[in-house]
Amino acid sequence: MEKIQLNFLNPQSPFTLFLILVLLVLGTEKELESYLENAKNFVLETRRSMESIRGGVQNMHANMTAFQTHLLQLNEKK
Repeated sequence: MEKIQLNFLNPQSPFTLFLILVLLVLGTEKELESYLENAKNFVLETRRSMESIRGGVQNMHANMTAFQTHLLQLNEKK
């Protein structure tokens, strides 16, 4: 586990450089909290929308499966 932590703090790591950039932006931006709040709201609303879309697709799949079963039963009766 220490090896993972050492790689995490590697100064040549792109992730470490990105974290440094984020910290610099956090330190210099005056209205950062409002930007972060807007970003958080955007992510949460996107998540809610995706959950809704997934639920709709699952319902559609269930209805299509039931319809297919019904069609197969009608075909067997002929």
